[in-house]
Amino acid sequence: MSVRKIIALLAVSLTAVAGVAVYAGTASAARPGRGSVTMTVRSGALDVLAAPCGGRPLVIELANSGSEGEYVDVFIAPERPLLTSHDVISTYVPPNRDVVVRAQVSAPLGSAGGTHEVSLRLGPRGPEQQAAVTVTPKPSGPGANLALGGPVSASSTHGNFRVCGGVDANTDSEDWSTLTGWNDGTRAVFPDTYTVEFGGSQPVDRVVLYTLNSARYPAARYGLRDFDVQVPGKGGEWTTVSSVRGNTAGRLEIPLDPAVSTTAVRIAALASNSGDYSRIIELEVYQGS
Repeated sequence: MSVRKIIALLAVSLTAVAGVAVYAGTASAARPGRGSVTMTVRSGALDVLAAPCGGRPLVIELANSGSEGEYVDVFIAPERPLLTSHDVISTYVPPNRDVVVRAQVSAPLGSAGGTHEVSLRLGPRGPEQQAAVTVTPKPSGPGANLALGGPVSASSTHGNFRVCGGVDANTDSEDWSTLTGWNDGTRAVFPDTYTVEFGGSQPVDRVVLYTLNSARYPAARYGLRDFDVQVPGKGGEWTTVSSVRGNTAGRLEIPLDPAVSTTAVRIAALASNSGDYSRIIELEVYQGS
C-alpha cells in the first residue's frame, strides 16, 4: 500500500473518531452555536405538603436559539429539608426548539413550615437560578383530613395512574386519568384495596370517598358500587366498621358511630358499576375531637 493511501485512511479514521467524540459531548466546546441554550423555571413558586404524596413538579424550560442541537445538563440542589427527584437532568435540545423537563420537589413527613430554595444551574459553570418552595406541614388535630398527602398504598395501581392520586386534594372527576385519582391494575378482579396510614393512633369519626363521577364517566356506570371501610384489628386482621352497597353517587360521606381510634383506614372495593376497575378520585379521613 502506498504512503498516500495510508495517510488517506488515517484521515478517515480520525474523522470518524472525532465525530463520535462530538456526539458524546467530549469535543462539544468546538461546536458552532454552543451556549445558545437558555433555562427558565416555568412552575413559579411551589407549595408542597410535608407528606409522601405532597410533592409538586418543578417545570424547567430549555430554549435553543441556535442552529445546532445541544446536549445540556441541568444541576439541581435543594435546600434542606427539601428533596428533589433528580440531582441532574441531561437532555438534548434540538436547534431552534424548546424542551420542557420536570423534577419533583417534596418535603419529608414532619417537616416544619417555611420557605426554602432550590438552586438550578445550566451546565457545571452556568449562572444559578433560584426557585422558591413553601413547605406546609400536614394537617393535624380535630377536623383535620388525616388522609391528605398519605402515606398511602394499594393492592395494585394501573400504569396510567399514581397511587398518590387519591390523596392529592383534587376531588374533581373531570381531571381523572390526567391529573388526579387512583385506578386499580387488575381488570375485573376484586377485591381491591386502598389504604392510608397515620403513623400513630388517631381518633377518626368520618370518611369521605369520591368515586369517579364526571359528565363522560358517571358514577352510576363507572363508580364504586360495593365497598367496606376497614381499620386494623387485633392480630393484624382488618375489621369492617362500615359497609356501602349498591352505590350510584359520586361522593359519599360515611360517619363512624362510634368513632374509632386507629392507625390506618382501608377501602376494600368489592365491586364497581362497570364491573372492571375500582376508581377512587379522593379519599378523606377526618379526625374527631
